[in-house]
Amino acid sequence: GNAGNMGDCLPIAERFYKNFKCNVVMLSYRGYGLSEGTPSEKGLRTDAQTVLNYISEHEVLKHTKLVIYGQSLGGAVSIDLVSKNEDKVAGLIVENTFLSIPKLLPHVIPQLRHFSFFCTQKWESDKAMKLIKRVPVLFLCGAIDELIPTEHVMQLYEMTNTEGGKEFQSFPNGTHQDTVAQPGYFDVIEEFLLTKVVG
Repeated sequence: GNAGNMGDCLPIAERFYKNFKCNVVMLSYRGYGLSEGTPSEKGLRTDAQTVLNYISEHEVLKHTKLVIYGQSLGGAVSIDLVSKNEDKVAGLIVENTFLSIPKLLPHVIPQLRHFSFFCTQKWESDKAMKLIKRVPVLFLCGAIDELIPTEHVMQLYEMTNTEGGKEFQSFPNGTHQDTVAQPGYFDVIEEFLLTKVVG
């Protein structure tokens, strides 16, 4: 997510691999990076589910604890995926993610606030999050995100009611693009993994 591609995410994948000893599987949705096709809500859902199915059937990976991580739109895809596959997932981490596209649109393009009901791509994370009942969730938020209002992430956190527990961490100097680079970012993730996923 976050308007990027797999190349942009390689430093993050490296941290997960080196610091946390995680196997990392990355997805390039249709229409992103070198993947062909046109992005759509239905298509991205299919892509994410296909990768999860692959991991679930892989001889090595199927025996490991799976944590889904997504930024921005990738967070919405991740929330949707976990809401339909809790039995396959041990943890969810989302960063700078919105409630839904129609609820985000007035903040991004104020002139269209009265036309948000015309949105064909909804990504209703607020509805999907309420379906997650077991998986622990970590919410990461850049306090000065210029694209996604911090209230969106906070509201997602507040509406989450999962037996696995939930955590929220805001980074005072984090913008939409650089929250991942803020001091302590990976320390928060490590604590979440150790206490909510591994432990």
